[in-house]
Amino acid sequence: MLPSPAATRWGLVASGWSVYALYYLGRVNFSVAVPRLQDEAGLSATEIGALAAGFFWVYSLSAVPVGRLADRFGARTLVGLGLVGSGLVNAAFVLGSGDFRLALVIWSANGIFQAMGWTPLMGALGRWVEAGRSARVIASFGSCFVAGTAITFAVGGFIIERGGVDAVFLAAFLVLVPIGIVWWIGVRDPVHQASPFGRASGSMTAAIWLLPPAAAIGVAYVALIVWTPAYFVEVHGVSVGRAGLLSSMMPAASIAVTLVLGRWFRVADTHGAALRGGTVLLLTAVALATTSGTAGLGSGFVAVAAATALVGASSSVVLGLYPRVGSPGGVSLTSGMFALVFNLGGGAGSPLMGRLVGQDDWDAAFLFLAGSVLLGALWSYGWYARERPRQVREGASDGPA
Repeated sequence: MLPSPAATRWGLVASGWSVYALYYLGRVNFSVAVPRLQDEAGLSATEIGALAAGFFWVYSLSAVPVGRLADRFGARTLVGLGLVGSGLVNAAFVLGSGDFRLALVIWSANGIFQAMGWTPLMGALGRWVEAGRSARVIASFGSCFVAGTAITFAVGGFIIERGGVDAVFLAAFLVLVPIGIVWWIGVRDPVHQASPFGRASGSMTAAIWLLPPAAAIGVAYVALIVWTPAYFVEVHGVSVGRAGLLSSMMPAASIAVTLVLGRWFRVADTHGAALRGGTVLLLTAVALATTSGTAGLGSGFVAVAAATALVGASSSVVLGLYPRVGSPGGVSLTSGMFALVFNLGGGAGSPLMGRLVGQDDWDAAFLFLAGSVLLGALWSYGWYARERPRQVREGASDGPA
């Protein structure tokens, strides 16, 4: 018996979620390997930083052109190519890590293939899920990159302990390449030529006006990934090992909150999604601000866990739903724009966050993150107030004369 269309659609969604979580094995493994790269690969701290920056910039700059290709070719081709390419690059990195210049070229190229995951899947979700449930699914879908980070940190550390730093890159090769081939063989994602009306509905102008919240939440997301272990060590005096254990517990809360809040959203491409998204951002800003005043390990852990969970949920909403609200006719391209701005926001906020942490002013650091996300919330509300009258007028004009 052939599976029902509904079962097929949900199978595609589950496959996409799982595959994107696995993508992180080919990029976060570098972060897990950093402590050993100096000793085993002979790379200096400056060179390691340059490798990370090379990947970051190439990934960011690839997001928009990949989005344009995804709107034309779909997720089957690009996601499969990205998995295979990233796996091969990880294997090549093992061979070239002893030569910094070669390693820089190889790891920067990984950014191109890693960019082939998110934006094509964002475009495909709208084709796989019926309109009545699309917003809930898309708002929750971002839990995959949180899960991918958690899995890679947990498994990657174990692999390095057992097999050395090269093993974590070879593991990515052994997993990503066959998964990419299976994905390309098994997934069907037909992309139909858009009608003139559909192309007209995908105005880039509205999407551009919704980009600032992506930069705002990007600041908080990157900061929490980088600095949470240091927070537990420096503020609460725990060991590095225990700090890592506490930090690894954060993604579980983030996944749960993302899934719960995702049920609050309805139709993906209506202006109400931006209104509700602004509320999620506002709650996130409050949680970050509350963290600045906590004392004691127990309350600090709860506060940071709540803030991390809401930052993850906000990132999923902004990166998943906002591109559809702003430009329903060109979702993959618009998602690439949002991914670009999200990462640039994280990079731009890192120097100031580092300065505050360097001054041991953690309260100010969390207030800085709260202020950034608050601006994103206010911008979302302002965008809704600006666009809502237009939506009402267009709805009235579509009615009977």
